[in-house]
Amino acid sequence: MIQNLNKFTFAAFGRILPETAPDRGFPHEPGWTTERLCYASEPVWVGRVEGMPVYLDFVRGMSVLAVARQGEALEYFYLDKPVCLNAGVDFAVIPRGECEILRAQHDKGRIEPLYPLDTGVLRLNITNQIEITGIYTLFYQEKEKGFFFKGESHDLLELVYVDKGVLHNVVGGADTVLVQGEMMIYGPGLWHMQYADVDAEVSFITVSFELGGSGYDSILNRRIRLDAEGVRLLRRMLEARDKNSRYSGDLIICSLQMLLLTCLEADEKAAEPRLKTPASLQSENAVVSSALRYIGANVEQKLSVPLVAKSCSVSPSRLSALFQERLGITPGEYIRRVKLEESKTLIKAGEGNFSEIASRLNYSTVQQFSRQFKAKFGVTPSEFAKSVR
Repeated sequence: MIQNLNKFTFAAFGRILPETAPDRGFPHEPGWTTERLCYASEPVWVGRVEGMPVYLDFVRGMSVLAVARQGEALEYFYLDKPVCLNAGVDFAVIPRGECEILRAQHDKGRIEPLYPLDTGVLRLNITNQIEITGIYTLFYQEKEKGFFFKGESHDLLELVYVDKGVLHNVVGGADTVLVQGEMMIYGPGLWHMQYADVDAEVSFITVSFELGGSGYDSILNRRIRLDAEGVRLLRRMLEARDKNSRYSGDLIICSLQMLLLTCLEADEKAAEPRLKTPASLQSENAVVSSALRYIGANVEQKLSVPLVAKSCSVSPSRLSALFQERLGITPGEYIRRVKLEESKTLIKAGEGNFSEIASRLNYSTVQQFSRQFKAKFGVTPSEFAKSVR
């Protein structure tokens, strides 16, 4: 980044001349020559001040003064004041477009050319380390007791923030429980599912988005507690969405980017430590994740614990133990919940009568389906159908 010229930042390379002095402090003693130089698109060379100091001042246009002591990296200053460069200093004038510079040299001094400077690769401006390149969904979701989402994967990042209640997030076979005020960001391509406890409602925000740049892995797939400023940024996003003004999209993108940057800056203090997962635990998580995917993809088939275990190349007892450890429920209960959630979706969409839905989901009888539905949701399928139409 370009620095401001002042006597403290520039002291290692020379001195800043008084702008109110006659001829802005340039020397007029015998042996000194002042010339006006025009800089444009020609190659920029780094030279070394030899023997006597060199004086520089801008006349018109914008330019950057690159300076360094021998053997050190160049530093960059905005040339908007007259300066005197010490002998032994390396320097170059980098124009933005076209500019004119006054330069004074002594007969006993010279500028020794060193090397051409590739200005095309210089990063003199401030640039983003990360950048939101697209936001695709922004939802505030209020879910009933026992909410259950059977899972998905996509190529976007997804942010989840719990506003009320408790939400289970199963990512890569591991269950992360978020409570009010906590957030999690799923990385792209990761299969994930969500559910609430059977006796509790939950409200949460979800945002799916694309993110350019790098260095943000430390805030992915982990629990993060938001401070008041983070919560304010999320609320601002919802307010901008609801207002739907000309610049609502810009406000949403800027707010999300600020939220991510706030989390990155406070990573070590505000977020829980990121634990390295042993290889054995990763393998167990992969088994659970594979089972969840298999159940979700085959919800209309006749599923059993032995069948699911076989698809994951583990024994039924091992699968049951892993489900209890990771999710706190048995595989059989998980299969029932997925099928019942799918039945709600089919009822809402009007895809068949109750007998057809029960058959489609491989229930033994429509009576079995109705009993399980009422036990889970507290209403019969017909009562539920009336409430959603």
